[in-house]
Amino acid sequence: MNLDYLRTLISIVEEGSLSAAARARRISQPAVTKQLQRLEADLGLSLLVRGPRRRADLTPAGERVVAFARQTLARLEDLEQELGALKDVGRGTLVLAASTIPGEYLLPALLAEFRRQYPAVKVELAITDTDEVAEKLLADEVDVGMVGSHLRRPGLRLECLLGDEIVLAVPPGHAFARRKRVGVEELRGQPLILREEGSGTRRSVEDSLAAAGFDLPQEDVALILGSTQAVLRAVEQGLGLGFVSARAAAARDGHTLACVGLDGVDLSRKLCLAYLPQRLGDPLVAHFLEFARRRLVD
Repeated sequence: MNLDYLRTLISIVEEGSLSAAARARRISQPAVTKQLQRLEADLGLSLLVRGPRRRADLTPAGERVVAFARQTLARLEDLEQELGALKDVGRGTLVLAASTIPGEYLLPALLAEFRRQYPAVKVELAITDTDEVAEKLLADEVDVGMVGSHLRRPGLRLECLLGDEIVLAVPPGHAFARRKRVGVEELRGQPLILREEGSGTRRSVEDSLAAAGFDLPQEDVALILGSTQAVLRAVEQGLGLGFVSARAAAARDGHTLACVGLDGVDLSRKLCLAYLPQRLGDPLVAHFLEFARRRLVD
């Protein structure tokens, strides 16, 4: 189907007549007539009501074709804009900030693939806690963030793409290591190892416990550490029990730790892209987000 014929049909409807459509399209009226006739011949149906009136009235088939034409041409325009953005993503610098789990376990592979496709784009990634990711985004210091807990910050848009789960990492030989789940009350008296304030992992644990009507026994907190790897290492050394991402625990060499869940507590969460909506006007940012959406799926 000829797209120019569809554009001419829309002009006839919007302008009200073939002669007005010819003026709008800057072609002759015989050319408009010929395009309409060819379109009708291709479809095998009349699209306009022929009669003494000068107005361009549509037949039922014409109404369907005009609706199709508008949708098709609109989608074509969207495609052309997207392709134009791709042409613009030739070089530049993409600055990201991520909390520990997405920053250490997801983004390296994603960014490597992105760089293979766009070798002239320089990528910078800062790994910090969730609160700092939000601050950097709001201060316009980074283009895109990725976090492991829900950010309650006005102005930020979140797109949650991947699932994750927090587990309780237990040293080998601990009584909990032979179990799949333990009760929250059984944590009383156990030395706990937590991430720092502002960590997405810690926030997810606290929010999930609160939703189930529990809280962490603060008197049992033995260590507060600034990274997931530090928590895992401390647990391996027998210093306590630590809440970590299941993704991080599974990636640990040797798999020497046991991981258990908590009875009655849903510790699942989503890993989310975070950005300022106004940054979508930057072709590099818009394209990276679309690139990530296609690849970061469960």
